[in-house]
Amino acid sequence: MQQELSIGEGVRLRRGAGDLDYLHVRAAGGSAMLSLQGAQLLEYRSALSPEPLLWVSEAAEYRQGRPLRGGIPICWPWFGAHPDDAGAPAHGYARITPWTVHATERVDDVVVLVLRMSEPACAPGPCWRAELELRVEVGESLRLRLRTRNLEPRPMRLTEALHAYLRVGDVRRVRVRGLDAATSVDKLAGLRSEVHHGDLRFDGPIDRMFVGTPSSCVVEDPVLGRHIRITKNGSASTVVWNPWQEGAARMPDMAGAGWERMLCVEAGNVERDLITLLPGAEHELGAHYQALPSSGA
Repeated sequence: MQQELSIGEGVRLRRGAGDLDYLHVRAAGGSAMLSLQGAQLLEYRSALSPEPLLWVSEAAEYRQGRPLRGGIPICWPWFGAHPDDAGAPAHGYARITPWTVHATERVDDVVVLVLRMSEPACAPGPCWRAELELRVEVGESLRLRLRTRNLEPRPMRLTEALHAYLRVGDVRRVRVRGLDAATSVDKLAGLRSEVHHGDLRFDGPIDRMFVGTPSSCVVEDPVLGRHIRITKNGSASTVVWNPWQEGAARMPDMAGAGWERMLCVEAGNVERDLITLLPGAEHELGAHYQALPSSGA
């Protein structure tokens, strides 16, 4: 593919970095770019906020079959390491599998994309027969809806997350509201569980799963002068992650001080909030992102 190809109003397909295919979306209220590998959002800008919503590492690896550090990877059908198979890819295979465009449309000032996961190559690791569909709505805000339909003749148990890397001015000055009274499972403290109180602030590495909470979160960012509201549906977990300086130094695809400018706040169903789907049953995980100037808080 040497030239851009229009595949719908406001949607163009283009071959780019790493010889991967990317969708470029332009709506009246915002714009976005996705990689067809993993159906991964890499860029989103709203007309209401001058700063991009998402962070992507300057050292990200743009290669077929490799996870890409940043944007909104899809963790499915397991979150983190596979519980029984050490050779299975971390965070599942959806984020490294090619997806196809199923439909596009413009609804008022919003451009809508519907993508479906192609048949995954699951070696090494287990594989489920399921229909996985992502609906992306690009406008003044960004909405993602991930639908799973179990095609197996037996129940399917899964964990999942929309692993959003949010761009922040300085993570040390950010606070997250909305997790007060939620149960926190701390992966850096041997899965210690406790009830969290108050706003969440950052002065070191964090890898915590807040379970049993469908609540919205607000990321307040005084450096960029904005707040990001994340509203969820079909999600009982919120994961918050930043590796800090020491952790980032061990990651070849996270360059320099990039960790200072990112914070993952992820809608999902993880740990004790796993989903069980009976044969033929469906589940939808959704997240709605709104970035607004702080004066509008």
